[in-house]
Amino acid sequence: MSSTKISKYGIAYEERGSGAAFVALHGYSLDRRMSIGAFEPLFEARAKKGGTSQGYRRIYADLPFMGESTDTSEGEGHDGMLAAMVAFVREVAPEGPILLAGESYGGYLARGLARELGERVHGLFFLCPSVVARRNGRDLPRREVRGEESGWREAAKAAGATEVDIADYEEHAVTRSLEAFERTRAEIIAGIRIARIAELERYLGGKQTFSFDHLGNGGQGDEPFDRPFAGPVCFVLGRQDISVGWRDALRLADCYPHASYHVLDGAGHNAQIDRPDLFAATFSRWLAALETEGLMQLRH
Repeated sequence: MSSTKISKYGIAYEERGSGAAFVALHGYSLDRRMSIGAFEPLFEARAKKGGTSQGYRRIYADLPFMGESTDTSEGEGHDGMLAAMVAFVREVAPEGPILLAGESYGGYLARGLARELGERVHGLFFLCPSVVARRNGRDLPRREVRGEESGWREAAKAAGATEVDIADYEEHAVTRSLEAFERTRAEIIAGIRIARIAELERYLGGKQTFSFDHLGNGGQGDEPFDRPFAGPVCFVLGRQDISVGWRDALRLADCYPHASYHVLDGAGHNAQIDRPDLFAATFSRWLAALETEGLMQLRH
C-alpha cells in the first residue's frame, strides 16, 4: 500500500482528489484495497472523460483490526466499531457534505454512520450490504455458478496461485475467470490474509449487531434502525449472493424513498468483480443524481 495516513484514532486511510468527502468502507476482514479497487477506477475514468471526479475527495479507510489500522480498545462490540468510525469521519471530514459507500459489513456501518451524522450525509451507496446482521436470519439464494472461463485455474496456478487462493475465490465467485480471480486475490483475499480475526472477535465479544438493531437480530416484524433519508441512495445487489442475499435490502425501501435498487444477475457477493460493467453504470448514475441535486456546488 502507498500514501497511508493514520488518524489520531489509529485508523489507516488513503485519500485522493479534493472536494466533497466520499468515504468508502470495506467488508468484514478485508481492507481498503477492496474499496480502492471498486471505486477509484470509476472516478479516474470519469476524470479522463472530462467529468467532475476531481470534485470528490475520496477517503478509503481500513476498519479497526483490519489492514493497517490499529486494534482499537475503545468501546466494544459493533457499537464500539461504529463509534470509532464516527470519530474517524468527524476527524478527517470535520465540515461539509459527506457521501458514504459501504460494502457488506461496511454497508451495515454506513447505515449506522448515516444515523449518527444526520444531515451532513448527502448520499449513500450500498454494495451487497449486510442488512440482517445475524446470518441465520438472512434470506439467502442457493449457490449457483453462472459462467466459467475455460482453463482459468491452470492459468492461475501457473501465475503462482495456491489451491487455498483458488478455493477462497470460488467460495463467492459466480462468473469465474482468470481476470476476476486476479482481482479477487489482489483486492479481497489479500486483505483477509492480514486481518487480525482473533483480536477482532474478542473485541466484538460475541455480539452480532448494533445494540439498537432489532431487525438485524433476525426479527421478521421489527422496523429497521435507519432514519428516513431523502437523498440519492443506490443499492447494488448480487442475485446469486449467498453471503448476505439481496431480498433483505428491499426491507429498507421505506427508509430510503429515493433509492434505486439494482439486482445484478450473474453476480455474487463481489458484484463489482462479477459484473464490473453493470456496477460501473450504476455508480455513475448515482454520482449523476448527486450532481443533479446540486451537491457539487457545495464542494469548495
